[in-house]
Amino acid sequence: MEDNPCPASLVQEIRKAVGPDFKIIVDGGIRTGGDVFKCLALGADAVLIGRPYAIAAHGGRAEGVKLYTQIIAEELKEIMIMTDCRSLKDITSDKIRF
Repeated sequence: MEDNPCPASLVQEIRKAVGPDFKIIVDGGIRTGGDVFKCLALGADAVLIGRPYAIAAHGGRAEGVKLYTQIIAEELKEIMIMTDCRSLKDITSDKIRF
């Protein structure tokens, strides 16, 4: 059986290998604001959210996409408040537990 790690689990290793000068964009398995927070904390510069947006668009059209975006943003905002992160730059690995 092949080892298929989730993309977020590789971010720190990739960041260490490429250093701070390369942009890391994580795609795959991002579903919540918490997932966004974790990927940023692990060293990603950005995340992509594909399938949930496709589902939101299919089921709710523009309103579904708008609602999903609001949910992700609110979840991320709440986690940032709970971890005393006033900006995205404040999201660092010491804000999460492994």
